[in-house]
Amino acid sequence: MKKILALILSAAVLTGSASALLTGCSDAAKVEDKEININDLPSKFDLRNADGKNYVTPVKCQKWGDCWTFALAGAAETAYLYANDMGVPAGEKNEQVNFSEKYIAWYMFHGMTKDDVVMGRVRASQVGDGFDPTEAEKTNEMTPYFIGGPFVHTANLFGCGFGPVDESTEINGEYPYAYDDEASVEWQLPLNAEYRSAHSAALFRDSRILPPPAETDSDGSYVFNREGIDAIKTELYQGHGVTVALHANHPGFRHENRAVYYSGDEEPDHAVLVVGYDDDFPKESFTRNKKSGEVIEGTTPPENGAIIIKNSWGLQTNGDDPDDGYFYISYYDTSLLAALSYVFDNNKTAGHTERNYDQYDLMMTMWYGTTEYDAETKTANIFEAEEDERFCQLEYRTAFPDAEVTYEIYKDVESDNPSFGTLLETGVQSHRYAGSHVIDLTNEHALKKGDRYSVILTVKHGEKYAEVFPYSTGFFEGMTVSGIVNKGESFLYSDGKWTDMAEQKDSLLERAYKQCAESTASDKAVLDINPDKNTFAVDNYPIKAILAADGK
Repeated sequence: MKKILALILSAAVLTGSASALLTGCSDAAKVEDKEININDLPSKFDLRNADGKNYVTPVKCQKWGDCWTFALAGAAETAYLYANDMGVPAGEKNEQVNFSEKYIAWYMFHGMTKDDVVMGRVRASQVGDGFDPTEAEKTNEMTPYFIGGPFVHTANLFGCGFGPVDESTEINGEYPYAYDDEASVEWQLPLNAEYRSAHSAALFRDSRILPPPAETDSDGSYVFNREGIDAIKTELYQGHGVTVALHANHPGFRHENRAVYYSGDEEPDHAVLVVGYDDDFPKESFTRNKKSGEVIEGTTPPENGAIIIKNSWGLQTNGDDPDDGYFYISYYDTSLLAALSYVFDNNKTAGHTERNYDQYDLMMTMWYGTTEYDAETKTANIFEAEEDERFCQLEYRTAFPDAEVTYEIYKDVESDNPSFGTLLETGVQSHRYAGSHVIDLTNEHALKKGDRYSVILTVKHGEKYAEVFPYSTGFFEGMTVSGIVNKGESFLYSDGKWTDMAEQKDSLLERAYKQCAESTASDKAVLDINPDKNTFAVDNYPIKAILAADGK
């Protein structure tokens, strides 16, 4: 299991109810990043005491191999609390939210069923999209809780409007999303819209794949990446929830100072929440000694500095130590990878109304394939409005840092030509990091039930045009994955013409497999999970329209 987690993490780095009351269009609050010079950051920062307030929820304890869900839920909790100014006095417990790890693990690895179909979230045409662990669950019904973490791409779960869900959410007189009371918890959740599309407690805005603090050179040797540490620090200082993967199965992780430094070449096997940093944390605090007092070689990092992480192994004392459950990880730990940050909206300023999604990419993929072109290339989705709605936000995925995205929205389009219709809006967005991004449109666009409209993206990385498509494999024994791509949904513009994605699905599968087989060592590792090309699946282009029901 550790190997599976490590492979997924490393591969991911290189290439995360329709009636739920959520944000409305007219009052949508755009998240603006602060202009921050890294040299202006304080030498120490901790979200447990940011200007006297604590934005971090209490330490929890995982029961299964689902550390990644705790890292994700913790990041979402912190980002939500900060965005909504819900800090409590430093030193006090912040228990205002408790997002469900159980919900994340279960619905990440159970695909769409006919009972999940609900207007504004899951279309009948997408039934079957996602993972099917049926065979694996015959051997172990807890399979979804033992699958090591694809957390870099789990943002698609939140981005599709599924969660985060609070453990206090009540359905049919019960609390099905609770995790911590094993005696009363039913771990299998229903596969239907009532449970999967439960009220989302937070409004997803952005996920960002940050540079890894630990890199390797052409010889495979470790190289410290200052840019990765600076990115983590900057995101933390803005109140964004940050997760990271590291290697925890070594003696140093149980250091009496809670100061951890790993200098080996093992892959990450654990995911944690980052809550702060300290540039001046002494390197000597990481040093470990033999019983004789002799220093153990390789246990002292080259320089001072540490990130502060919240672990998910529960409290180790009676709870009288405020640092119980927290660790200091050296900036120079050689296993630090897969750094991811989350951004959520302020619920109060965003307004409240019904939030609908027109979307086809429901596979909850692990990876995103990319194809670069020299000539102009575009991707597009065509949707048909299911009711009278207002189109106000757009969501899409980028796979490269420093991407420039030009979007176009057309109405009354032809069934096979996304750009033949009435242009409603166009705009340009830039994204420093790869990830899933929600943007506010300049105007609201009224749609009537049955209106056919399109969203077209031109994604550039430098001088190249990029096509981004989701793919995955059934990477666990007894698990399969399907991507439902129907004719008339997604399109590629290349060589001066539009092509239906359904007609090029075989080509995309070949490209996904080739990317794994011929690219980096980390991509090749995907094939160690499942080398059979026939187990690969691709899904629609990751382009979503976010709408509000008209008049609500």
